[in-house]
Amino acid sequence: MMSGAVAALAGLGFFLAGLHMLSEAVRALTARHVRTALRRISKLPLSGPVMGILLGAVTQSTSAAAFVCMGLLNSRAITFPAALSITAWTGVGTAVLVFLASIDLRLAAFGALALVAISYLAAVHRHEAGRRSAEVLIAIGLTLLGLAMVKETGQNLQQNAWAQEFFIFSSTSWIYGFLIGLVITLVMQSSSTVSIIAVALGAAGLLPLQSALVIVCGSNLGSGLSVVVASSHLTGLPRQLAVWQAIVKGLGSLVILIPVMIVSAAGRFPDPVSTGMSVPLIIACTYLALNVAGASLATLLQRPLLGFLSGIVPFDREKQQYEPEFLIDEAAEDPETALMLARREYARLVGLMPVALAPLRPEEEGGEVTLDNKQRHHLALDLAAQIESFISLAVKSHPQNADVGGLLLLQRYNGQLQSLIDTLHGYVDELEGLKDPAPHELAMQRSMTETLHFLLSLMADRANGEHDAETLERLTRDRGDIMTRFRGEIVKHDTVSNANRESLFVATGLFERMIWLVREISADQGGLMPDGSARV
Repeated sequence: MMSGAVAALAGLGFFLAGLHMLSEAVRALTARHVRTALRRISKLPLSGPVMGILLGAVTQSTSAAAFVCMGLLNSRAITFPAALSITAWTGVGTAVLVFLASIDLRLAAFGALALVAISYLAAVHRHEAGRRSAEVLIAIGLTLLGLAMVKETGQNLQQNAWAQEFFIFSSTSWIYGFLIGLVITLVMQSSSTVSIIAVALGAAGLLPLQSALVIVCGSNLGSGLSVVVASSHLTGLPRQLAVWQAIVKGLGSLVILIPVMIVSAAGRFPDPVSTGMSVPLIIACTYLALNVAGASLATLLQRPLLGFLSGIVPFDREKQQYEPEFLIDEAAEDPETALMLARREYARLVGLMPVALAPLRPEEEGGEVTLDNKQRHHLALDLAAQIESFISLAVKSHPQNADVGGLLLLQRYNGQLQSLIDTLHGYVDELEGLKDPAPHELAMQRSMTETLHFLLSLMADRANGEHDAETLERLTRDRGDIMTRFRGEIVKHDTVSNANRESLFVATGLFERMIWLVREISADQGGLMPDGSARV
């Protein structure tokens, strides 16, 4: 009994560790080629389903595939409609491992490991591509070997009274099996993993076919819900994509679960022997069918489903512009790509600086301001912090790389920009607090704000390489005389309240500091070319 339990857990450990290794190895092998592959495949008919199936086959997890799609969506590598189509079909690709689980696993595992031995004997592993391929084969071998051990020890569990009682309990009502599949998948983050375990238990005779199919349906929905839970911190289009994944999974589960329940209630559930198929193969085909059904239904009902998504996950465009668009964690493994993406995200953040003045110039902005100054301040600082974190990750991954100098330079600019963000929002906060300002106070506020908006717009253009530093240097030269005149105006004129006078004095100080920061940041940006390469 004890040895059987240990063997089962060891097999499960091999399986889960191998699955994790497989995901990491394939991701490292394909990370640099994903965009190129997407561009090529996008030109083919049915490119969305094709890309989704391939992505699912590579990641072997619809949850992981969904987050890859979110990253590609944020980096504008794919459009939102394309992301919907790709995500809907990723489940079909994950069926590969489920079908593998229905064959002679030990022989397949030994075959994969034999290929590893051949690659080492032929010294193929000395090359980067050979080493990565060997890692993939080792992961496949461990995964399949673990599954084989689970299957073999499962045969012994048929005689165990506790195991028999548990599986009898799970088969007494479809809701128990459905919830078991759903909850386990929420924990394990992979419906294919749970389905593979169901295949192993079905092959061992521990699970009736009906109960196994219900567990697969529950695990399918659980996979979609796990993405929703994991993406709870996201907003806008990425959040809509996560909910879309859950809807696709739910549709597929319903399409299979309802017929299974109807046939079962009528007492006409077929004997696996009469179908001419083995129990593992039936379970694998069911897993494939529910993913195909969910993706097909979601594609047909895309228009009404998008309306439903917009209702439950509203898209705030003003808030969404502060979400990262170019930062992809996988790109940190390649410093050259990381520098290019971080540079583009930094330039985008600089481009958002003039928008921070919207509360002080609502007429010029041409619409109602939905975000207050405090919200904008928090969102801008959060984006700057994410840029800094991404750069630190890239530097840590390859500290000796030639592009690290450019990354460190960009990190310094980002730190200066955070100081500008704090000062800018402090300025807006002071001037928003004016109570019934006098005409001369309004004129002073408008003069400073419009000047600042112009300079920040030029700085944004500079960050994108559209202006040289000389223009900004000339405009931000010593403005002491102007600031003295501003302060003289505050003292000279009567004011409604001392609070207004104090706010204007503080605002002029912040304005002067911002002029200096704009000058410093724009001058320093000369060390980084617009394409993201460090200037030597």
